[in-house]
Amino acid sequence: MTLSFKPLESTSTAFFHEMFHASFYTPPGEAPLTFEATRSPELRRYYEYWGREGDLGFVAMRGEEPVAIVWSRRFDQEEPGYGFVSADVPEFGVAVKKGMRGEGIGQQLMDHFLNALRERGDRQVSLSVHGDNHAAQWYQRMGFRTVAFDGKTMTMVMEL
Repeated sequence: MTLSFKPLESTSTAFFHEMFHASFYTPPGEAPLTFEATRSPELRRYYEYWGREGDLGFVAMRGEEPVAIVWSRRFDQEEPGYGFVSADVPEFGVAVKKGMRGEGIGQQLMDHFLNALRERGDRQVSLSVHGDNHAAQWYQRMGFRTVAFDGKTMTMVMEL
């Protein structure tokens, strides 16, 4: 499977919003996050006004079809993201289209993204992940380590 990667230039596309919504884990027995909830001010801050200093993201393409996305943004101490570590550490989210998971698309996209962060000069990257989410193990295998846990959610960091 050949993938190409293009810079994430806009977060106002239907594909971005589909993937942003798909990136939220629903624990067993809980109601899934509604699509409308992803437009709340608390979550919009992850993508609103995309392209500001420090934003970095990519769309994985299989031919002409977008199949996955990764985005990152830096937050400050006054308005931290869920995976906030410090103002100079970008926090990221990633999602692969349903029906295409388990094919290595996410790993190829993450490899591309992490290399771009290194090339940009970032030293760390962080994320927030629910402790029951199987993706947490995937992040650990990539080299992320848990730096905070509130009983439900882990903040993980990778040294670049």
